[in-house]
Amino acid sequence: MRSVHYQLTVFCMHTSLVSSIGIDVSKASLSFATLRADHSAVVKSCANTKDGIVSMLQFFHEHETAAAVPCVIESTGDYHLRCALMVAEAGFTVNVINPLITKQYQRASVRNSKDDSVDAVRLARIGLMEPNLRRFTATKESVALKKVVASVGRLDHYEQQLKAHVKQLREAGALLGVKVNLSHLEKAIKAIGKQIEEFEVYIHAHAPKEAVEISKAVRGVSQTGVAKILSLLDGHEFTDRDKLVAFTGLDVAARRSGAWKGRERISKRGNPHLRKLLFQTAWGLKQHNAIYKEYYQKMRKRGKHYFTCLIAVARKFLRFLFAYLWKKPALAC
Repeated sequence: MRSVHYQLTVFCMHTSLVSSIGIDVSKASLSFATLRADHSAVVKSCANTKDGIVSMLQFFHEHETAAAVPCVIESTGDYHLRCALMVAEAGFTVNVINPLITKQYQRASVRNSKDDSVDAVRLARIGLMEPNLRRFTATKESVALKKVVASVGRLDHYEQQLKAHVKQLREAGALLGVKVNLSHLEKAIKAIGKQIEEFEVYIHAHAPKEAVEISKAVRGVSQTGVAKILSLLDGHEFTDRDKLVAFTGLDVAARRSGAWKGRERISKRGNPHLRKLLFQTAWGLKQHNAIYKEYYQKMRKRGKHYFTCLIAVARKFLRFLFAYLWKKPALAC
């Protein structure tokens, strides 16, 4: 009888432990739910500040939350970053998920309700029902690098637009015989160029070790260029190389309907700045790397278009990146 009572006590202690955590993030506050093995939930809230997150972590420790317990956070722009970083630094397993996943679970629920506490519990349940959620492994340094790389992409786009606009104004002024002062626009373009140069220096200095290794081993690529590509790929997992190519938008999209077959083009899904970086990398490879140069020339001899050949070179480089980042072979290019 005593043995049965002891086993029952142990079982009750086990069911009181936290099995999953859901953290709903807003700009000002966090709602977090601790889900237990018996499916009961405790919902709390705190400020989305450093002190607020520290108090939340203290609550986790007080309730004997194991490091392996999933802490599911919905991606919400930049508002979730501090929480995700601090919880991960505290040693917990953090899973940052796409809001589309939460939306699917919300639609599947009976009431289809949306509330901070309800969302927190829903995120915790997702942690229990989805065992293969991608783990959040970013650091402050990697997040900062990604922000700088993204800024370079935007500034580069703005610089091109402004240059085209200035050129158009000059041509229109010459045509109409009207003189327009464009000095401030020209200064703005120069300022953007200088800021891009500053960002490039930062990216080079903070390049991940993989970028340094690849730039040293693969002729035709730069440390800064590879660092940009790796930064934009950071946080993503790919089970095969075709998925990596599709993620960049360099995969070929079929255009067929019945007997009709249209001209195939790349899908152009995903980040356009990443595609531009890959295109620039492909150009450097076909100019300075013997392996890629031979590959490019073979395609040109078959009558393929210049851009088609460069895209093929970019895809070949992506296959190499997949092998290096996810298969870890010896570098030989």
